[in-house]
Amino acid sequence: MMKTSFKKGDVTYCGVYCGACHWKRASRENDERHLTEKRRMLESIEKQYWLACPGCKVGSHRADCEFRICAESRGLDRCVDCNEFPCKRHVDFNNDGVQHHANSLASLNVLKNDGEDVWLELQEKRWTCSCGAKLSWYLKSCLKCGKLVDLKSRNVSQNRR
Repeated sequence: MMKTSFKKGDVTYCGVYCGACHWKRASRENDERHLTEKRRMLESIEKQYWLACPGCKVGSHRADCEFRICAESRGLDRCVDCNEFPCKRHVDFNNDGVQHHANSLASLNVLKNDGEDVWLELQEKRWTCSCGAKLSWYLKSCLKCGKLVDLKSRNVSQNRR
């Protein structure tokens, strides 16, 4: 198993990979090209809030997240450790039409069955271009080499061993 370079702080309650967040990528790389045009146009204070996000499990950032509130109220660090997983909240989230939510249940099942290290390794593979550049949720092409991003290849189940 390769040593993962992505942080455990990129593991979320909902199954969405924090390391591919367009806000986090823009902040880590100091490159707003990861942001959609709509996000680039946000007011400065709101934009700075999101660019400073350390992840949903760190500090008070995203304290309003329903997944976080539920997991913490049950004393859980991960939703997949709940005996009610997957609950209606996860099913609805997975099917809400938001592009980066669409694979969250498959992602959480990998996390549950294979553990955080394997999950992080798969996510690193999933969100890294063949040229080595990190990708974010809404990129249509790699910012480094220009290669088109194949959204279907971003599916967790297709990236399993």
